[in-house]
Amino acid sequence: MLFLAVCFIITGIIVGILSGLFGLGGGLTVVPLMMVFVSVYEPSFSANAMHIAVATSLFVMIFTSTITTYSHHKAKNIIWKVAIPIKIGVIIGAILGAILASFLSSKILKIFFIIFLIYTVIKWAAKSFSKKKKDGRASQRIEPNNILSTIYGSFTGAIAVLLGIGSSVMIVPFLKHKNFTMGQAAAIAAAVTPFIALLGALTYIVTGFSEISLPHFCLGYVYLPAAIGIICGSLIGAPIGTRLSAKIAPAIQNIIYFAFLIIILAIMIG
Repeated sequence: MLFLAVCFIITGIIVGILSGLFGLGGGLTVVPLMMVFVSVYEPSFSANAMHIAVATSLFVMIFTSTITTYSHHKAKNIIWKVAIPIKIGVIIGAILGAILASFLSSKILKIFFIIFLIYTVIKWAAKSFSKKKKDGRASQRIEPNNILSTIYGSFTGAIAVLLGIGSSVMIVPFLKHKNFTMGQAAAIAAAVTPFIALLGALTYIVTGFSEISLPHFCLGYVYLPAAIGIICGSLIGAPIGTRLSAKIAPAIQNIIYFAFLIIILAIMIG
């Protein structure tokens, strides 16, 4: 049990760093970790593995994304006039996604998760390796209109709650396409994630109370030992990630982010 506690804390540190660096709420790390944990240590509950993984991820995200948002706000990294319309859409989408999640099996959720990762990797690669900046000048930032932001935010909120992934993997590419820097996009993504996490976690907690096939120490579908360990580790990692986001060149951040997506995709498929 001590070994697992250390693993959860180390995972939390990694989650915190990634949250500060890319605006990731932690889902892309926590969901695969929890899938492995249930398969190895609690195989009798594998039928609910994805629900446990997603619920625990969202619960952790409440804390990690709030800490990261505060750090970015304090550093004046968040462009609130862009973040607020997205946030409104995210709240609407998160409610719809939470309702839909209660009707889907863990196997279906895992398939959706893998499909979404493949889509994200392909889209990110296409954007990163495109040659549309032919004149060598930095492209001008294009701020999306409020209606588009709200609609896209709704879609993001629904997908994020279904898969427990936070908003970064959708919002960051969306804003990068509008020529926002990686740091600006990550800060905006971090600012809208707490709402996804709170609504999603509450739904999984409530719906999990009626499920009898769950490990000990679960609050609904949330596995508390993992959640607490990861949250403690993230308290260390989040400020580090926020500082790194201001020091690492955007091109290097892009490479790290792409490599991270590939690794997580390999884990989930394997």
